[in-house]
Amino acid sequence: MATAVVVAAVGIHELPAQAATQQLPFAASEAQGLKVAASASSGVRVERDGFTVTTFSMVQWPIDPSSPVSSPFGPRAAPCAGCSTFHRGVDFTPGAGTPIAAIADGVVTEVGNPSGELGVYAIIQHDIDGVIVSSVYGHMASGSLRLSVGQTVARGTIVGLVGDTGESTGPHLHFGILDAAGTPINPVDWMRTHANEAWHPAS
Repeated sequence: MATAVVVAAVGIHELPAQAATQQLPFAASEAQGLKVAASASSGVRVERDGFTVTTFSMVQWPIDPSSPVSSPFGPRAAPCAGCSTFHRGVDFTPGAGTPIAAIADGVVTEVGNPSGELGVYAIIQHDIDGVIVSSVYGHMASGSLRLSVGQTVARGTIVGLVGDTGESTGPHLHFGILDAAGTPINPVDWMRTHANEAWHPAS
């Protein structure tokens, strides 16, 4: 028996003859270009909003800022034997052996191990938002100093441990801030203005 094959014819409608000669509304060459009349740009003012970029340096406390203070910055109410009449820093008493952290990224400019009234100490120079200051850490425990001159340190790097070296009446941290000229600044006021972080010593 023969199989019937059904072929479906599909009619295709031809386009009208005039369609081939019609132009599209936008010719390709015109669509790729943009012409602005001279009058359209007259009186147009191009401006850019002004802005400034402020650098930001992270600063943290060298020890827990809630630590007791045995001697504040400024004139001493009762000068101790061998101590200056004007205290160039603040004395914190968080307890012997407490780790002391660098307040910000910087470079070590001076150390004493031990030396003079500050005993075991270190001074680190910082660039804080474009302003040069130095932080001072004094009376640290013998053998605890971890820094050397010229060393680059990161914020939170352990400087040493609270001790009782130099002209000291007990274990404490003498902490100071010096401006670019070496003039002492009230370190507590300065830290309250600049510190963004509490005490976070690195390992």
